Amino acid sequence: MWNNALCNFFTVNSDKRDVELLHEALTNALGDKEPVFDEEAVAKEIVAKESTAEPTNITEQACSAVTSSSANLPAGLPSNLSSSLSGRETRLLEMLQAVTVLPSPPSNTMSADVLTLTSFIEQYGPLARADMRIYEVDVANQLFAYELRFEDARAYVMYNFSFDTHPLPLPLGFMASTKVTLYRTDNPEFKRFVTSGPLSITYHSAVVVIVD
Repeated sequence: MWNNALCNFFTVNSDKRDVELLHEALTNALGDKEPVFDEEAVAKEIVAKESTAEPTNITEQACSAVTSSSANLPAGLPSNLSSSLSGRETRLLEMLQAVTVLPSPPSNTMSADVLTLTSFIEQYGPLARADMRIYEVDVANQLFAYELRFEDARAYVMYNFSFDTHPLPLPLGFMASTKVTLYRTDNPEFKRFVTSGPLSITYHSAVVVIVD
């Protein structure tokens, strides 16, 4: 469900992408998500399902809008997506797959930067156990954002799918002077500082703000 929505979102021209699609798909996917109580039991259940599962029909799962061969795809991009995606868009796709409470693709399909980001976030707890809440769906400006809440930290994950720079879509109640850890996909480094003014998000990029 979620991966199909990502496929549909990224296989249309960037000026025709509608973040409402992401909102609807993620909301539905979260509604289907079952709580994880016993990691060992869940792992055994997955192995049992895989051992009895029928072969997957790759053709049925492929994006119908894609004609590019998988041999020409950028590293880390799923084989059913077009090679026409820019490096920035590829990074956004990877983050939308990996930085949620939903199951992620195998680690060997993710770039090193995204793997580093998920590892950093998971020092506060497993992503699968975080509480997830969508708080920004700006169709006009193509902004999409959600919160991941852990026991001792909150991560605000913000996406800009437009060609413009916008103020960071932080949730209501976020304090202007707060110690945060900031990560930007257009400058993938972790920076720890106290906010003192407005922050922005550049075109086709994502920003993660962690408050602990």
